[in-house]
Amino acid sequence: MKLLILYGPPATGKFTVAKELSKLTGYPLFHNHLAVDIAWSVFPFGTKRYSDLSEHIRLSVVRAAAKHKISGMILTFAYGVETFGGKDDLLLKKISSIVTRAGGKVFFIKFSSSETAIKKRIANPSRKKFKKITEYAVLRKIRSKYAMDALVPFAKSIILDTTKISPPKAANFIKEHIR
Repeated sequence: MKLLILYGPPATGKFTVAKELSKLTGYPLFHNHLAVDIAWSVFPFGTKRYSDLSEHIRLSVVRAAAKHKISGMILTFAYGVETFGGKDDLLLKKISSIVTRAGGKVFFIKFSSSETAIKKRIANPSRKKFKKITEYAVLRKIRSKYAMDALVPFAKSIILDTTKISPPKAANFIKEHIR
């Protein structure tokens, strides 16, 4: 199994590119807000109970995918926020371990974009569907608290700047780099 973990700050195109990548590869997409929204519906965002439940959901999905030997899966992730400011990479290490023990490979793809592009994208009405951040001032506050722009420190990442690249071209770029 190939597990593609697309991570980076909000409004850098992770979900949009992931949908294109799913079409190209046939890999299912387990995007961040599937776990976030379930956990958030039960516990307040950011609490230990919230974090424990969202981690349990993600690990369960990855375990099931590895157990059933699917060819690949795409996972989007808000690094920094979901790792307590980049201080706790245990969840990503657990996910990586599950995949590698099953004979698979994990690819980390770091998304970035210019501030101008992020300011424009953050207000996109489509973001409301998944309770995503829709105000640039809120994003700035969160970014000041969490290491959302950091690279995953324990693994090599493919770097993708989505400022001027279309989602289909970004998906093709990723597909070429995971062969």
